[in-house]
Amino acid sequence: MRKSSDRLGFKIVGDLEEVATPWAGASLLLDLYRHLELGEAADKGLPPKRSSKGLRHGQMVESFVLLSALGGECIDDMRRLRDDEGLEGMLGYRPPAAETARQWLETFHDEMALVGERQQGSFIPAESGPVAALKELNRRIVWAYVANVKPGPEVTLDVDAQLIETSKANAQCCYEGYKAYQPMQVCWAETMLLLSDEFRQGNVPASKDIKRMVDEAFALLPPGEWRVKVRSDSAAYERAVLDHWDEQGWGFAVSADMSPQLRQAIEQLPADAWRPWRTERQGMVREWAEVPYVPARSYEQKDSRPYRYLAIRLRRQQGELFEDGVVVRHFAVVSNLWQLEGQSLLEWQRGKAGTIEQAHHILVSDLAAGVFPSARHGVNAAWLRLQVLTHNLLQLLKRAALPEEYANAHPKRLRFAVFTAMGRVTRHAGQVLLRIARRVVESLLAPGRRRIAALVPSPG
Repeated sequence: MRKSSDRLGFKIVGDLEEVATPWAGASLLLDLYRHLELGEAADKGLPPKRSSKGLRHGQMVESFVLLSALGGECIDDMRRLRDDEGLEGMLGYRPPAAETARQWLETFHDEMALVGERQQGSFIPAESGPVAALKELNRRIVWAYVANVKPGPEVTLDVDAQLIETSKANAQCCYEGYKAYQPMQVCWAETMLLLSDEFRQGNVPASKDIKRMVDEAFALLPPGEWRVKVRSDSAAYERAVLDHWDEQGWGFAVSADMSPQLRQAIEQLPADAWRPWRTERQGMVREWAEVPYVPARSYEQKDSRPYRYLAIRLRRQQGELFEDGVVVRHFAVVSNLWQLEGQSLLEWQRGKAGTIEQAHHILVSDLAAGVFPSARHGVNAAWLRLQVLTHNLLQLLKRAALPEEYANAHPKRLRFAVFTAMGRVTRHAGQVLLRIARRVVESLLAPGRRRIAALVPSPG
């Protein structure tokens, strides 16, 4: 009697392994991460591990980037990645257990940096060495973006902080009266890249060290002839900050505090000084005017270089009162940009709502910066920076490797349209093959991998 293998006409062997993963499309993100040699940069920049066992630093960072990109919101979600054998085949290693990932994040905390915290009202600890080392990864992404996307010399730096409510026992109350953290970021508006980030307690004013934050953002750019402008709310309305930006040759537009002197100057404007801007919903009329104003506040001396003040007036079309009983509301913006027409300047300054506020929304709602994993400052600072790295890597992926239709896509859409693709990881004869539907390969993955392969890794 012939053996079954003879009847079938082929020999059956048992050394073929095949597992499936629903995230085969994430191979593009992994390809970009490795092409930029971010793992090698993490291995080199972070402190040496005590043991050679386990995952390398670069693999841990890669796992956290993948976790956030695929929708994980907490460290425990790492289990979902770890249980996916197909994803393990793509990575070439098994993602860390949740407890291992948590222990790795703990290494970013430096308790000595918190000495003196209780003696100060608002306190920003110095970054630990490991947290600071993650900046190098961000620099590599930003420089690779500039080298390959070529965004041009215009750099608009939008700076703002964001309140994130928390129930952590050691969290401080914010100005709204609830416990919160208040991380700050600086966004390059033309690219939506985040150039600077800092984890902060809720009681730290957004104005604290704002000049340093913007300087650090600019320092992350590669050498070049940059034309820099800065936009901010009233957190930056300080003489030292405005003078510093002006001395750097940077343009700025900053919301001004409504001091009694400024309010008086606005209220004394003649009727013909006000120019129509637009009529908004429910009959709200918005107008603007140039204000001949030299501040008398102590931080702006009369012999200092004068800046340009523009006033905004809001009133109801039928003369109705606002809820607080006033007829009109006034706001003001200070700037050193004299060449721009007034309304255009005001609209440009308001444009930061579409950049830094959108970046905040993405970090919190699309990635994992909405809930911080620890009561330890350094752990949360590392968590925030990993979200920023993920955001910036996705920005580069969209502009350099994906079709134009994804240029402005949020991570949620990328997750649905790009990363979620069924694939089968096959191991045979020492090779690993990722099998995906031909349509996905031809329209998305193959072109994307060719573009990634052609990218110039971070120069310098």
